[in-house]
Amino acid sequence: MNDAKRSYVMGAGSALLCAMALGAAAWAGDSGSKFRMMDTNNDGMVSSAEHDAAIAKMFGEMDANGDGNVTAAEMDARHMKKEAASKGMTSNDAAMDTGAMHREMSSSEKIAKLDTNGDGMLSASEHEAGARSMFSEMDTDGNGSLSRQEMDAGHAGMMKEKGKTTSPDKSP
Repeated sequence: MNDAKRSYVMGAGSALLCAMALGAAAWAGDSGSKFRMMDTNNDGMVSSAEHDAAIAKMFGEMDANGDGNVTAAEMDARHMKKEAASKGMTSNDAAMDTGAMHREMSSSEKIAKLDTNGDGMLSASEHEAGARSMFSEMDTDGNGSLSRQEMDAGHAGMMKEKGKTTSPDKSP
């Protein structure tokens, strides 16, 4: 394998792991409600189209200024807002919470893993490409849709790679 191909494969692998880490962190602790939110037609499966729509929504929530790119500051702000909501805190309280300050990978590091053009920001297309790779990895039966079991197993595996464990919500 020549150096250019090796660099591309290594970069794609790093991007996939980062996309999986982003998704796994968001998934941890409340997989049942997140699966139901993504399964918009309530058929018990998340199609690639439903997954794409959820990923686009997630990106839109992070892109605070609507410029089509997510910066580390925007990602941090979104994480703080979600963390605050889950703990019944204000965003300022969550920012001061010492647990929030000790994430395994910083937003800048996450972005760098997916930032294929090296501009220090995550574009919608970079985010989408990482999410599609993650979807393909989780679709173990190759039917183009994710069952709850595939999604739980995929996210649990991603968290295990990060050195964390999850306890998926057991509700259907």
